[in-house]
Amino acid sequence: MIDELPLTKSEILGIEDLVSDFLTLRIGEEISRLEIKRIKKVTNNRKQDNLPGVDYKYLIETTDGKLLKVNSWILWKTISATLREEGQINTTLYLRHNDVEDYTIKVV
Repeated sequence: MIDELPLTKSEILGIEDLVSDFLTLRIGEEISRLEIKRIKKVTNNRKQDNLPGVDYKYLIETTDGKLLKVNSWILWKTISATLREEGQINTTLYLRHNDVEDYTIKVV
């Protein structure tokens, strides 16, 4: 029956296709080990998911190829302060989103 739908393209998915390359950090969630490979500043004046008031956002890429999009100034300032204190970008962090505008970030 699904083969009868008027689709322009269909493909069969395997279990490896169900894994997301994006990490989330919603209220109550944590990332126990965020091994930072690099941080990118992505500028795009037409994107809705930029940091408030600017035309860019930050993407943190992990050593295993996952991405964490930072679109909160409080989260970004907390992460950047922790990295400045550590003195390097290539660091492993613990992140927890405790409540609205409340994060726990520490070096693991």
